[in-house]
This record gives sequence, C-alpha cells and structure tokens, in this order.
Amino acid sequence: MDYGVITFTSTYGAIYAQKVLKEVAPVQVMPVLREISLGCGIAVRFQPQDLERVKSALAASTLKEGEYAFYAITGSGKDLTAQPL
Repeated sequence: MDYGVITFTSTYGAIYAQKVLKEVAPVQVMPVLREISLGCGIAVRFQPQDLERVKSALAASTLKEGEYAFYAITGSGKDLTAQPL
C-alpha cells in the first residue's frame, strides 16, 4: 500500500472526519479516485503507518461504521489499484 483513503457517504462525514483525524495523523482531503467512485466525492488520504490510529479515531467518533470505507491504494496512473481494507 502506497497510501490509504477513506471514502464517505456524505460531505459532512468527510469534513468531520478530517477534523477528527488531523489530531492523530497527517491527513489530506482529496477527490475520490475514479477507481473507487463511491460516496460523496470527497476522500481523506492517510499514510500506511497511520492506519491503526486512523481506524481507532474514526471508531471513537460519532460516525457510524457504514458511513465510511477504507481503501489501500497502490501504484499510479494506469497501474493504480484500490483494494478495500
């Protein structure tokens, strides 16, 4: 995994998650990759070494489990792959 992304069912969820996650790891808001194309169109990117902290922070937040999904991203361009975590 080169990096991870989290997709959300709502824009509110994405913005809220960014606020929660910036306290535990460096994160970046980005458009959802077309290889995933699920959710509200906004994703949050994080580094692989931060996966457990990010998962724990979201689990402790007011977001419900079905409101977000994690993906492992590897490669770039035509070689980009997105696998659900």
